[in-house]
Amino acid sequence: MDDPDDPYSPDNLSWNWRFGGPKWRPFTGRSGRGPREWARSPKPSKAEREQEKRAEERAERLHLVALTNAAVIIMGVVLVAVVVMLVLVLVSHH
Repeated sequence: MDDPDDPYSPDNLSWNWRFGGPKWRPFTGRSGRGPREWARSPKPSKAEREQEKRAEERAERLHLVALTNAAVIIMGVVLVAVVVMLVLVLVSHH
């Protein structure tokens, strides 16, 4: 008669016995627990995280500088257009 407290009985390990029981895999070299080494993404070190943070801040500053430069160019073009229009208006009235 089967022992109900046997940890190796098919009743207690039904998830393991569904496909014919536990299998011995001779060349795995691992216990079979946890994710595979190649599947787990390595956690970046503190220095790498700080470097990424500095890179993001630098990119944001460069983006703001580019936007500021574009705004200065656009405002310059608008200012020149306004001055040309004022000169044309003043010349055409005389």
